[in-house]
Amino acid sequence: MEHLLGQIEYKASQAPDEQMFALWRAVFSLAHVDGEVADSERALVEEVMKIFSFADAQREEVLGDMTKAGNTLNLFQAIELPHHRAQFFRLARIMIWCDGFLHEQEMAIIEAIKTDLGDEVHQYERDLRWMNRKPDLPIEEQATSSEEEMMKHIIYQMIAFYEEEEGLAHG
Repeated sequence: MEHLLGQIEYKASQAPDEQMFALWRAVFSLAHVDGEVADSERALVEEVMKIFSFADAQREEVLGDMTKAGNTLNLFQAIELPHHRAQFFRLARIMIWCDGFLHEQEMAIIEAIKTDLGDEVHQYERDLRWMNRKPDLPIEEQATSSEEEMMKHIIYQMIAFYEEEEGLAHG
């Protein structure tokens, strides 16, 4: 698994800025929605913080968040940029499927966010359509376990996002 994670380390030379940190906190809060934080969810959070060079203060805040359920809707509302809001739905899909199951409570919070968005929800319809579909691997890749399959999917999503972010910063 380590060699897969190495593919995206070069994208994370600095700690997440305020907006990216707001995005990650909202995504991580989904770990609590089903009533328990699975080991796979905890491991995902740890890997993300390591790979994306979270600052010590950010790590402490996230670790504090992981001890109590946060208000995902409020955390989502703190995400200001439309492309980060779209990315929330992509990363949320990964987080909610991390333990291998889509729980009713997880879909309920996504529905609450959709309702809160009002007409703005139409901007995210494409991302929302995929929310209830379990992540899979591209055809050319072969996973050796369900955990590796999930991790590869996460890596592909993160690479695409950070490449897009880099393009926005230079464009």
